[in-house]
Amino acid sequence: MINRSSNVSARRSGGGNIVVLADHHPSSKTKERRSSARSSFMLPLLIASFTLLIMVIGRPLLLLSSSSSSAKDDDKSLQLKSDSTTSLRKPSDASSDYTSRKQTNNNSNYKLTPKHQFSKGWQTFSYDHIRHHFNCRQRSKDMNKPLPSLDDWNFMRRTYTQIVDNTIKPWNDDLIPPTLGYSILPGLPVPPPYYAKLSPGKGRGLFASRYIKEGELVHDGTVSDVIFPNAMKFREFVFSLPRDFACDAAEWVWMQPLEKGGDYRLLLGINISALMNSGGKDWHDEEGKTVNAVPESGYEGKFYATRDIEEGEEILTDYDVYYTKWSLVGLG
Repeated sequence: MINRSSNVSARRSGGGNIVVLADHHPSSKTKERRSSARSSFMLPLLIASFTLLIMVIGRPLLLLSSSSSSAKDDDKSLQLKSDSTTSLRKPSDASSDYTSRKQTNNNSNYKLTPKHQFSKGWQTFSYDHIRHHFNCRQRSKDMNKPLPSLDDWNFMRRTYTQIVDNTIKPWNDDLIPPTLGYSILPGLPVPPPYYAKLSPGKGRGLFASRYIKEGELVHDGTVSDVIFPNAMKFREFVFSLPRDFACDAAEWVWMQPLEKGGDYRLLLGINISALMNSGGKDWHDEEGKTVNAVPESGYEGKFYATRDIEEGEEILTDYDVYYTKWSLVGLG
């Protein structure tokens, strides 16, 4: 039997005898050549396979990384665009938002009290009687009551329009919302140089939004205040409001003549200017607050800076500039 496992070859001779050839082992040189040939063939194959593997696995990672980087760049671009838009935001832009909201927020949850539900004898209530009726002293002492919202101001304005005067509405064409004040410059949507802030434990007030130079116009009530024709209309206005609104109106109202020697009238600011506090001689506190914005006389509505006012400093007037005797306006 021929052992097929050995490297043996058999062939017949011409005589028919089988001639067994010796094992045919390749030489060592031949082995080296074959090994070298096999290695030279396998190396490119391995390199090609490895490259293909890198391409197959690495491409999704590259795409993911690229996508993530691109997304980050896009986010950064959008953020920069957003920041740029915010930083360049004009008062007219904010007022456009306000105009839109004003048109859609006319139906607040606040309800007016119908006249037939007013307290008996309301027509004769004095100023002090009104405050006592609504327990306004308690609200005045609350130093943490919130700033009026846009809806709050709009509600009070609609009440004034409905109850007092539906023809004189100085805020109708104003692009500055009452939460920012009003347009202090005729025809331009530029708010006054102050903002409203609640100081916990100290109450609501106005603070300079920038540096204000001595003699500069700080507040112009001639373009923002509303006037009550008589005491009866003020009473009707107040009794139509919910309790907190009624107390705020009673706290913010004041009396003054509109011209030298003129009759005294009742006025009210229905915007953040109503939050201006007093720093007069009867209003000093431990921080030594002093007046820095007053009108030139007791019948003027424009307030000017009496000294330089630093940004962030509270705007303080002197309530005593306007003489107060409620009987002169029918509320005695």
